[in-house]
Amino acid sequence: MNLTRRQFIRNVSVAGGALTLGFQLTGCSGKPLQLGSEADFQPNAFLRIEPDGTVILQVPKAEMGQGVITGMVTLVAEELEVHPSRIDYAMAPVHSAFGDPEMRLQITGGSASIRVYHEILRQVGASARETLVAAAMQQSGLDRASLEAREGRVRSVDGSVDLGYAELVPVARTLAVVGDVVLKPADQWRWIGRYDQRVDAVAKTDGSARFGMDASPEGCLTAVLLRCPWFDGAVESFEATEALALPGVVAVFATEFGVAVVAEGYWPARQAAGKVQVNFTPPGGGLRDSATISAALEAALDGEDFASVRDDPATAAAEQGERVSARYAVPFLAHAAMEPLNATCRLTADGCEVWVGSQAPDLARDVASRVLGVPRGAVVIHNQFLGGGFGRRAAADNVAEVVAIARELKRPVKLVWSREDDMRHDWYRPAMAGAIEARVHPDGRISHWQHRIAGPSINQQVLPVMMGAMLPQWIPGGPRQWVGDFVGKKDFASVEGSKELPYAFDGVSVSYCNVPVPIPLGYWRSVGHSHTAFVVESFVDELAHAAGMDPLAFRRQHLPESSRQRRVLDAVARAANWGNAPAGRFQGIAVHDSFHSCVAEVVEVSRIDGKVQLEHVYCAIDCGQVINPDIVRDQMIGGIVFALSAALHGEITLKDGAVEQSNYHDYPLLRQTDTPPMTVVLVDSSAPPTGVGEPGTPPAAPALANALFAATGERQRRLPLRLG
Repeated sequence: MNLTRRQFIRNVSVAGGALTLGFQLTGCSGKPLQLGSEADFQPNAFLRIEPDGTVILQVPKAEMGQGVITGMVTLVAEELEVHPSRIDYAMAPVHSAFGDPEMRLQITGGSASIRVYHEILRQVGASARETLVAAAMQQSGLDRASLEAREGRVRSVDGSVDLGYAELVPVARTLAVVGDVVLKPADQWRWIGRYDQRVDAVAKTDGSARFGMDASPEGCLTAVLLRCPWFDGAVESFEATEALALPGVVAVFATEFGVAVVAEGYWPARQAAGKVQVNFTPPGGGLRDSATISAALEAALDGEDFASVRDDPATAAAEQGERVSARYAVPFLAHAAMEPLNATCRLTADGCEVWVGSQAPDLARDVASRVLGVPRGAVVIHNQFLGGGFGRRAAADNVAEVVAIARELKRPVKLVWSREDDMRHDWYRPAMAGAIEARVHPDGRISHWQHRIAGPSINQQVLPVMMGAMLPQWIPGGPRQWVGDFVGKKDFASVEGSKELPYAFDGVSVSYCNVPVPIPLGYWRSVGHSHTAFVVESFVDELAHAAGMDPLAFRRQHLPESSRQRRVLDAVARAANWGNAPAGRFQGIAVHDSFHSCVAEVVEVSRIDGKVQLEHVYCAIDCGQVINPDIVRDQMIGGIVFALSAALHGEITLKDGAVEQSNYHDYPLLRQTDTPPMTVVLVDSSAPPTGVGEPGTPPAAPALANALFAATGERQRRLPLRLG
């Protein structure tokens, strides 16, 4: 049985007794979740209206620039009949009422926020609206047909009643919440599909937005941590006499995570850290260098230790058609978010408070509780804005570290990672290798597609950590790791985007070989799709040329006429004027499904004096019903920039078990001066919304690689690509 990440986590959470309803008017277990005062009208866990009419939405997902706050506010506003700008927001506390309806964890990932909350939040708004109307009915004596909710007021058709929501709060809070609601039809929408003003833009512009780095409870000190440069070492000893003599330095001590240097500010702590001499246990084990890991992946491709994840029989004979084969490789990648990791901790009488920007606040709570040895309920997480996440902030190693420091210090403390810490102690996108072959028949048909993938399993490492937050605390780590090892044999995160191959090829086989490495792995924007799209769409391009066909025509021929892939390919081809690029320009195309959305991209390059330059990127997406058009376009552009940065520059290498890169000078991102113009087309759809945070990333690298082939006649099958 092949599971997705969400299906697996959902099954584990149900088995562990952690199942919660996706939409609960009372929060959890029938007990109201009271977040405001008793004078508020709080029809459900997500929404409350204060006596002065202030509307506050509890946002259950992390905001890291993807626009989830605006999207969720838009959905509630549409049904509540309040302009989105009039709805305030707060980050929801850690509570089972706010667990992702599919993953059961309070986690932001998988481009699922709007998809899974689309109908729930509309119901939240509609239920509140109808309860307010019921309050107006009680006050006025009129029936429902005589009343209309509009612009935060309930008015009668004849104009005799005109009550603001604030006036209705005292009565509404005494009524049973109306649960049987009818959502507005699309032809009555005022903001869904139209509203484009970010509701958090002012706070992020005037500096009032609170990021993890901004947290500073009274008396807070600042810490930096000296970590072992390799991933399996520990502190043997340290010498800190010189560091302790510096002004502002408070303490230097060892924790299970490294040597903490604590001072009255970041700069004194960082300066003192440079004076501390630490001896770490020596590195051990194999696969400690990039060359060794690459060789192991190549050797695995030649071996037989593969688990089948798809095996469709072919009707054509194995020897028919021309055999085409290729091998591909992608490196480890860092997340390189603009805000380095940080976290702040203050001990309380029975536990602690933690301020952090986290994609998974309940994982952060679980980690903090384990470090302190207290129940989860004794830990309060204050989730903040995230200065970039991309999957990195789903991990909680920064929380574990700061709690351990606060435990020893007995004072509030903020832990701040440097850029070098962030680069050298990431949870990396794994390096992967792929071998792929197929038969090209004279009529352009393709048979015997065989795709072998070798690389380390993300889920073998990550799922046991996630399960720790889902299952009772008394369950030891051994069984959780056994589950991780079991899933790692057919890691769905390693093969997603390959086993769902949409092309009508005769006989498709996909298999996976797990090659464990002693390197921390994590989810990176688009996860497995980030490497499978590069391999699949690059090789599809190779097959098109082997068949003597135009790459767009070849793809269209092997896709159903009514498919989403055909629609987005046609849309992007029209936008890019495919096949008619200006003189001196060359185009490459790719299409890929991920996170329930379908995206096609065309990258256009030029070649002048032997140098290739990015000229334009065209993108078309079918993501179902669009909630906020500009946010979708922004996410496509952001995902493309993220992908092109990795495709052109991204590579984490290891020597003697330590990461060699340290900052943006040797792990560069695409600068604005090098970023080409981009055109994004939103394909009309009335289907429910699907993901947009990640789907723009996968097609960019293969589209660029295919454009480079068009420009140079040379195939590049290894990332990062070379433009020279």
